Amino acid sequence: MSFENVMNGLGGAVGFVSGIKGLYDSARAARKQKALLRERKASEAAWYRRNYYGDYLNNSLARAAMKRVESTMMGQNRMNRAYAKVNGMTPEMAAEYNRQGLQSMDNVVSGLASYDSANKSRIDEIHQQNLNSLYGQQMYQYSMDEQSATNAAAGGFRLLNNALLGVKWGKEE
Repeated sequence: MSFENVMNGLGGAVGFVSGIKGLYDSARAARKQKALLRERKASEAAWYRRNYYGDYLNNSLARAAMKRVESTMMGQNRMNRAYAKVNGMTPEMAAEYNRQGLQSMDNVVSGLASYDSANKSRIDEIHQQNLNSLYGQQMYQYSMDEQSATNAAAGGFRLLNNALLGVKWGKEE
């Protein structure tokens, strides 16, 4: 066996081992990236459920606002009753003052509900942007996987071609 044949065989073997190691490392990195992408998708879904389906009217800010209006209404009603006893306010006038207090509470609750609706729209918009970003990253990863597979196949064919070209078919000494 000539030195040239040994070198061709050794070069082919080194290229083959290098290609296998590259494929293994590439597959391991792709698995890690896909696991990270799955984790990010799950985290995004949890964030969306927590924020979109949260009870905004039952959070501390909303409860505090309603408590302030309720306290104000109770104080105003006490004052109206006292004023009615001293000045002889008609029942219709007292009912009108009470209706105004209820209107204030209705305004606060309506404002909170409106804010909740706007908040849900904003959360939905952010969620869609995040999903689009995740899908873009996934498409990029698929493209890179496809390119890696194509390069590995081309490298394998080049290796086979070089090995076949290195053999002196019918011209051995």
